[in-house]
Amino acid sequence: MGVSRLKNLANNSVFMECNNTTDRDILEKELGKLRTVTVERPKKKLTTLLLMFMPKEVEDGAIKDTILQQNNLAHLEDSILNIKFTKSTFEDSRHVVTEVSPNLRRELVALREIKLYWNLYTVEDFIVVTRCLKCLGFGHTTRFCQNQQKCSNCAEDHHWSVCSNQHFTCCVNCLKANSYIRDDSKQLHSNHCVFSKECPRMRRIESIIISKTDYSS
Repeated sequence: MGVSRLKNLANNSVFMECNNTTDRDILEKELGKLRTVTVERPKKKLTTLLLMFMPKEVEDGAIKDTILQQNNLAHLEDSILNIKFTKSTFEDSRHVVTEVSPNLRRELVALREIKLYWNLYTVEDFIVVTRCLKCLGFGHTTRFCQNQQKCSNCAEDHHWSVCSNQHFTCCVNCLKANSYIRDDSKQLHSNHCVFSKECPRMRRIESIIISKTDYSS
């Protein structure tokens, strides 16, 4: 049986990650035999959706009920729709990131356009990736960063606004990942901007987030 990761948590808890679901099930069964140990799987996160060009005058507290009523979704049991944050702001509208339950997400994505007051608005899946705008790494924000400033264009130790390497592009995250990959055939392509949607490291982070998100219901 393989355990790929082990981490001590608060309240005398230990997080264990197995190599595959078979090993996980074996470990869960054996630990369940111990009276002194309580075993539970980590709860998956709710899905997130992007509601595009929502009118600014529509308050956060009114969005859920209005969407459910106008799109004939009030019958859904235990549906959740929480406003997480505003992603982009325009003159009369904004892009809103929402946290939704799997059953509601399924219905809204199927509609693609939802009714809200007198207009139709686009809705699509959205993956929230926490990243730093200083070191450009993942998992933390600039406020808590103690790392060196990195350039989003060339990966050197300066801000992108003063970068003189305009004809050279390199992703600092792929470059860092390659330093741990010994097999040359598995090296990541790093000749792209760190914010590229095709960045291998970004896509890997997104796949991890998806694996920890509840799309099942």
